[in-house]
Amino acid sequence: MRNIKLLYFLQPFLLFLLLNYVPAFSQLRWDGEAGDGQWMTASNWVGNIVPGVTDEVILDNVFVSGTYSVTLPGGNSVVQIRSVTIAPGAGNNIELILPATNTAIPAFKLLGAVYGMVIENGGIFKNSSGVDNDLPVEIADSIMIKNGGRYIQNSDGSHAANVMVLSKAPGTEEGAFEFDIPSASSTVSLSGRTYGKLVFLSNARKSNVTYTATGTNTITIKSDLVTGPGVTLSLNFSDTLHIGRDLIQQGSTINLGNSTRSLVTVINRHFTQSDTSLMYETGTASPELVLAGNTTQQIDCKGTIKNNISVKMNNTAGALLIFPWSLPYKLNLVTGKIKTSQANILKLLAGCEVVVDSLSNNSFIDGPVRKEGLSSSNRFLFPVGKENTMRWLTLKIASGNYNVEYINSNPQQVSNKYGAGINHVAQTGYWTIQADASPVASASVELSFSGLNSGVGTNLATARVARLNDGVWLNYGNTVFTGTAGSRGSVASDNVDSWSAAADSFVLGSSVAEGSLALDDTSRNRRSNLINNNSSALQLLSINFNNYTKVLACRVAEKTTAKLCVVNNNGQLIKVLNVTIDRGMNYLPIDMPLLPSGIYTIYALTAKGASNTLRFASLR
Repeated sequence: MRNIKLLYFLQPFLLFLLLNYVPAFSQLRWDGEAGDGQWMTASNWVGNIVPGVTDEVILDNVFVSGTYSVTLPGGNSVVQIRSVTIAPGAGNNIELILPATNTAIPAFKLLGAVYGMVIENGGIFKNSSGVDNDLPVEIADSIMIKNGGRYIQNSDGSHAANVMVLSKAPGTEEGAFEFDIPSASSTVSLSGRTYGKLVFLSNARKSNVTYTATGTNTITIKSDLVTGPGVTLSLNFSDTLHIGRDLIQQGSTINLGNSTRSLVTVINRHFTQSDTSLMYETGTASPELVLAGNTTQQIDCKGTIKNNISVKMNNTAGALLIFPWSLPYKLNLVTGKIKTSQANILKLLAGCEVVVDSLSNNSFIDGPVRKEGLSSSNRFLFPVGKENTMRWLTLKIASGNYNVEYINSNPQQVSNKYGAGINHVAQTGYWTIQADASPVASASVELSFSGLNSGVGTNLATARVARLNDGVWLNYGNTVFTGTAGSRGSVASDNVDSWSAAADSFVLGSSVAEGSLALDDTSRNRRSNLINNNSSALQLLSINFNNYTKVLACRVAEKTTAKLCVVNNNGQLIKVLNVTIDRGMNYLPIDMPLLPSGIYTIYALTAKGASNTLRFASLR
């Protein structure tokens, strides 16, 4: 009776111990004592117990140092546990393998405990099941592949149910799901799926492998899409493929459209192609590649893009070419510059067109661009520019291949010698055009201007296109002009059918003096004298009152706020004007009073001091 009473008294305490003791036994660790790497060998486990249905298995380096692998049983064997965590120590790898000799369905079953499988940095689960259909790995809850972890689909068995439960939690962006199947082809589950890092390989087959996917839902890859040598990835999608970081082709082929559906592929960081890589489409749609990151994107494409694939630039931070890039079909410039160089030029192939808003400075090519295959084309616009300004150039009725670049420096420093019909040229920039010797090149050159400092003056009828020849700016005419002086527009040259072996320089200019020092309050043209000190940071160059036009020509190295002061010959201050002067050459409309006859001086006061002076005469 006494023992019964004691047992009754101790029951709550025993229950407490039981509830807190069971979890300690349900968590099993690998100690590898047997040395054979086999899951089913009891002595490989702490306590010499093979994991069971309720066990949470941990493969780590608590009892075994360094890198090791564990192999599940072959044959028709089934292993069923609660969960598995693969957690190597720093610098180590631990691999859990479902071998090709296993043909059970399912072969590895995890009942789930929030995460049925957790693969941490350095951990690898390799599903090499020998089945060619059904689902050999069955996970009731979720799979978490942490950054640096890898899940390798090395089997022809199904994988769709597994990728449906991939964790999207922070810290899984670089967790890799790798397809490396042993067969020639496989259909993969991408539509509506979210991956961390997605990798396609052909190592298992040691020959070419084609992966095909189809769907109408978004594909999300949180970091990189990597396609290895010998891989063909063939897609039939009508939605968007979002790549959170890099698109990397390592000797692979990517078919962005094998049917009528048009896929939009958004790349948020870099785009890399090895020299044996190919990207194309075989369907009837026009897939689009969009550069849409928020930092400068690097384009290192040594491979080939062909057929009807468009590229859209839609990143305010822009893109940088670190290898020459050839585009076959369409370039759509929306936002951001594409930075090029002579070594890494952007090539627009014969069939490639450009879509751009020529009135916007949002997107252009900063550096040289090459256009090939023009053949009596009506017009082709080169959206070139520098810094934050587009200064496009158009070739009209053009034939041949051309390299074009806008140079943001003073063409008068290249040469200040002018041929007949050229009084002066702009000071703010010029273009270079290099035509191939073959096929024969011929075109009219149309140059754009923007603002008051483009060199065309106030009368577009006297504007000219000038070409540098043996150190002299020669007149190449004005066959047509567009726009408004002081705002935006263009001037087109005569036809050019003779080109230099080196790049030719073209610039805007005028056939008449811009800024003659005259003041005419009664529509009469009067001349005056000029005193000019060009060492000033702000240089006042000339003043023009012809035909009641009141324009001050000046140049400044950086945007400046100034007070324009007009003083008579007795030193009396007549007028003060507050103005803002943009960087470069400016033509400022100014409101001047009706001055009595005499000699006057105008100068500017800035935060950095006074400018040079201009003297002019008023003859009333």
